[in-house]
Amino acid sequence: MASVHDAVFLQSGVARVQLRVMALHSSQASDAGREVGLRGRLEQFGLATVLTFLDLERRSGELLLLASRGVGRLWLHHGRVVRARIEGSRRVRKSALYELLTWDEGRFAFTQTDVSHIEDEIGAPTTMLLIEAARRIDEQQNDAQAPSP
Repeated sequence: MASVHDAVFLQSGVARVQLRVMALHSSQASDAGREVGLRGRLEQFGLATVLTFLDLERRSGELLLLASRGVGRLWLHHGRVVRARIEGSRRVRKSALYELLTWDEGRFAFTQTDVSHIEDEIGAPTTMLLIEAARRIDEQQNDAQAPSP
């Protein structure tokens, strides 16, 4: 039985199509090795944890994020984030990545594929990006808790 959360998630036509694509990729291996190799829920494994794992494993491919907030995509080359996008958003590169790291619900799927043709638009190691994201989140929480003058 689908939960209310799942019902909201599936309202987006894009999300429905993306879920079908994810299911197709995970059930059928292609010649190019584009089978979904890692997938799950952000409620169980946060994006920072997933990126840390992919960085440690030095994986290359596309990480697709589907949530009620939207659809995000990250491209990794040998574990390093080289491009980040949020569909329908003007945020790209690091700002898109930092926003995606705040997403705490939804689904993710990593497809290992050759991304060597994608230019590195981020220009920083994954570990440094995660440290900066944590700093930004801490700063936002401190600002929210600070008493107003």
